[in-house]
Amino acid sequence: MNGSFVSKLNYCSLLSYCPHSTTQEGEKAKKVMRAIKNDWHLGCRRFGEILASECIAKILKTDWGTFFRDFFGEDRILIPVPRSSPIQRGALWPSFRIAQAMEQQSLGRVRNLIERMRPVPKSSLAPPDQRPTPTNHYESMAVTSKLSISPQTKIILVDDIITRGHTFMGAAWCLKKVFPEAEIRAFAAMRTVSNEMEFKGVIDPVRGQITYRPEFDDCIRRP
Repeated sequence: MNGSFVSKLNYCSLLSYCPHSTTQEGEKAKKVMRAIKNDWHLGCRRFGEILASECIAKILKTDWGTFFRDFFGEDRILIPVPRSSPIQRGALWPSFRIAQAMEQQSLGRVRNLIERMRPVPKSSLAPPDQRPTPTNHYESMAVTSKLSISPQTKIILVDDIITRGHTFMGAAWCLKKVFPEAEIRAFAAMRTVSNEMEFKGVIDPVRGQITYRPEFDDCIRRP
């Protein structure tokens, strides 16, 4: 039933890292990944010492604005993807920080519409066969606020890291149930590149698609 909501989801990402790379660029990418997950300060030659979330938004706006031109804009609604557990007061929420920084660059308007109602295992810590499926994510999240939106509204789910896209797909199903006419896309600050031969460097913008496979209750991501 879930697959009838959304079976394909267009996405884009700005950065990449390869967990298996031990090259200088690979180690640099891992440091950037950790900075994104913790919203630490990054030393950027162009923007100086700024938070990772702010750096991502500024690069999106200035250096890659043309590449992502039809993806972002002031009329887009940016919805941060929940963490794996319900948010505790004062806890860091990287996706929200990134969305806020994007709003400051006029890339959209932040709206917190989805909450995690019960925890799921962290994908980064679980073996591949024990990672939450799209259905697990869907069943553990809920749309807790409603907007009065038109059928032409463009919604962009925002997250820090994408591996296969299971979290995005589960969140998209939640939104599609409440806003069936809205166009839903996804943005991840960074994507995981499993094959070291395909890792090109930290800054490697792509646009692609996440496809749900109901027979496996999983997703594949290209690229």
